[in-house]
Amino acid sequence: MDKFTYKILAVVISIMMTLSYITTAGTSLTTVFAAEASSEDTSTEVPAVISDPNAPAIVANSAIVMDAKTGEILYAKNEHDRCYPASITKVLTCLVALEHVNMNDTITFSHDAIWGIERDSNHIALDVGEQITAEQCFHAILLQSANEASWGMAEHVAGSMEGFADMMNAKAAELGCLDSHFVNSHGLHDDNHYTTAYDMALIMRAAMQNPMFRTIDETVYYQIPPTNICEDPRDLWHQLKMILPTSPNYYEPTEGGKTGFTDQARNTIVTYAKKNDMELICVLMNCEGALNTFSDSAALYDYYFDNYTYAYPLQTFNPNTANHSDYILNNYYRGLDHDTLNLSVNNDYTIIVPRNMDAAALTTETTYYNTFESNVVGKVSVIYNGEVIGESDIIYNDMIIDGEVLRWGISPEEHKKRMNLTLIIAVSSITVVAMALLITSRIKNRRYRYLKRRSQTSKLHF
Repeated sequence: MDKFTYKILAVVISIMMTLSYITTAGTSLTTVFAAEASSEDTSTEVPAVISDPNAPAIVANSAIVMDAKTGEILYAKNEHDRCYPASITKVLTCLVALEHVNMNDTITFSHDAIWGIERDSNHIALDVGEQITAEQCFHAILLQSANEASWGMAEHVAGSMEGFADMMNAKAAELGCLDSHFVNSHGLHDDNHYTTAYDMALIMRAAMQNPMFRTIDETVYYQIPPTNICEDPRDLWHQLKMILPTSPNYYEPTEGGKTGFTDQARNTIVTYAKKNDMELICVLMNCEGALNTFSDSAALYDYYFDNYTYAYPLQTFNPNTANHSDYILNNYYRGLDHDTLNLSVNNDYTIIVPRNMDAAALTTETTYYNTFESNVVGKVSVIYNGEVIGESDIIYNDMIIDGEVLRWGISPEEHKKRMNLTLIIAVSSITVVAMALLITSRIKNRRYRYLKRRSQTSKLHF
């Protein structure tokens, strides 16, 4: 081979060796970055419990205090033990029904609704064929705990008690309930009808987001006017004594809630109360004595209102600083700088902490993901005394740089594949071109030599 051929082959071999090196190096580089965060980082954690040994002792066997704003658990006692809920079931009943009815709907009560309940259980003496509005029915359910009203509402919404129970269980699962199963809308005993203090707190927290639920549940007195069957109005008084100013069990911060009792469940209660800017949910289950549910609730509320407050740990947190965003810049957008990258967190993120908390006990920890959705690239964990008590997403905001939209959305593995594929295509193209040039050159050289020899031969014949 001539010198030109040797040069072309040397170039091709050099390029192929470079490609092999870069491909290997790229794999190693991705492994290093991938080690910083795993797919497990995207899992949803159950909020941590702030353990406070000074919290008051209570009678109830199962209990929880949850912050309504953040979902943070301040107090827990056997909060995941399965218990019979009795009539606090009706919070979920109303939550589900409110999503499917209009307040002016007419509810007609069937034979099953009237005669399917225990005769000595709570009711407002409705009759078969009697009609009331949905709004009146909701008041009967939440204030008077009327079981036939709960049954009639279930049939109106789903056509049957079984169908409505399926809707209740679907809603509970949607809310993140872990150990609940409901078979009826009223809460009368069934061995397969159970929940936990934790799950009931989630249910009440969701119900509180519905303005109509709050309006009804916070009503002390309501009157149902005469109906198509009953000539007399029905007076309804809320059975939650904690919101009745004339009751010795009145607790002023209480806004609303629901009580329950069956022989199997014993006394149950779920309430929500607000003092200053803090709103808490308290659930007590398997408690001996209605008075104990009121006093236990008030004691827990007093303690946490007096000793805890809100904190805003991310007010000054900036994810765009070098120590937070180097991972992204190095692994995804190597041509960008910190001024170009646009990350954000919820600086108003709120948690509850003890009023006398040592500031050093509250720290943050940043994690970036290998996989992501909806531009969520990582999280900031808020840590109190070594326990994660809250998390906030780190969001990448799309930007337009020189007319090009820069989007987050390439994993380290995909990033490596795309880089290597681009490099392979480029090198392959160069190799093909080089080989084509080599072949073309050789053909031209052979043709040139052939023509030259032919020309010399032709001269010899003349």
